[in-house]
Amino acid sequence: MFSDSPEEVNKSFKYLIISRATRSSALIFVTLALPLYLHFLHFSAIFIGLLYIPITLFNVFLTLILGRLGDKIGYSRILFLGEIFPVVGMLLITVSTNIYFIGTGAVIAGITGGAGGMRGAFSPGMTAFVANNYGAEKNRVGRLSLLLATASAFSIFGGIFLSSYEYIENIIGVIMFYRTFFFVSFILVLASLVSLSRLKEYRRPKKTTRVMKKQSFWFLMRIILPNSINAAAIGISMPLLPLLFELKYHVDPSMIGYVYTVGYAVTAIGSYVSGKYINGRFDSLKIASIAHILQGALFIVIAFTPLFFLAGIIYVGRMGIAGIGSPMRGAINVRGIDKEDYGTSTAVQGVSGRASQLTSGASGYLMDLNFAFPLLIGGSLQAIGGVLYYTMIKSWRPDKYNNAGKAKA
Repeated sequence: MFSDSPEEVNKSFKYLIISRATRSSALIFVTLALPLYLHFLHFSAIFIGLLYIPITLFNVFLTLILGRLGDKIGYSRILFLGEIFPVVGMLLITVSTNIYFIGTGAVIAGITGGAGGMRGAFSPGMTAFVANNYGAEKNRVGRLSLLLATASAFSIFGGIFLSSYEYIENIIGVIMFYRTFFFVSFILVLASLVSLSRLKEYRRPKKTTRVMKKQSFWFLMRIILPNSINAAAIGISMPLLPLLFELKYHVDPSMIGYVYTVGYAVTAIGSYVSGKYINGRFDSLKIASIAHILQGALFIVIAFTPLFFLAGIIYVGRMGIAGIGSPMRGAINVRGIDKEDYGTSTAVQGVSGRASQLTSGASGYLMDLNFAFPLLIGGSLQAIGGVLYYTMIKSWRPDKYNNAGKAKA
């Protein structure tokens, strides 16, 4: 999977795009459908929220292990290895209605977090792969925006799968509807795995530290705090959002699917605009931070919105803003990281984010108390995280660490 040829590396990038497209269609449907499916099987919102805790813990350890390994054996290989887990997990979810099969499959597949448009774009090694092969930050933003726009565009199919509920459920029944599209999702993730086997990257520089360089470590510390706050916000507000829409507004899964489908299209447009028209013309840190703040603020507005139609419009707007900010955050998050530390640093960022999503365990309890609570608390935390993100990165002074030697770990 290594190559010294820029032509080969650039040509193989299309396989990463194909992978993000197919896995996004699959993961979005499963992420949207899982809480609705479990609720239909008579599991409570509290139980469903608690299920996300073992899912998150498993993915914390998996992300850390794969990220650290990526610095040694290459990020394209880690992308491939990491994709085996969703393939196995999707198969388990498909084959049985037994909660032990479903729960184990959800854990292995990593069905956690929210069903945002970029849900299928990120997996262990993805950001590190882009950072390793595309040096300039503007180039990285461009590549990430292309990947995220592709992922968001193909997430539309996940929304369409769910939107077909009102037509197909009448023919084959509710359980078979879900299991049929779980199987379709399994095939799509399998296609992603095959695509990743063709991916190529430049050879890794030899690692000179046991963990990471001092400069990388201190920049990472600045990233972790705001990103952890944001992840905690996502854990509270996002995983059970489809179920919240269903219970609060008394709509069926098809209506929820329509909202997400339009939202994914808007997210794709936002990511495309970010890379094509905003990248290089505006301060990426300001844009990324403002996007975070607005996303949180719009969740607070949705909490007080009495009509599903209005809530859907606001949520679609929020997804468009997320599409604009995400490619820039991806590039900024490795701005102060040394080339040999991309895998470890992005893994630690992923671990801190996933660990903070343990707050999803509280999501069901909060929703049981009041439908507004997850959105109010999650939205407030996300807005605070956006302010802190700007403050921490803006004050970064890399010259202080350039010649400071290696971190001891």
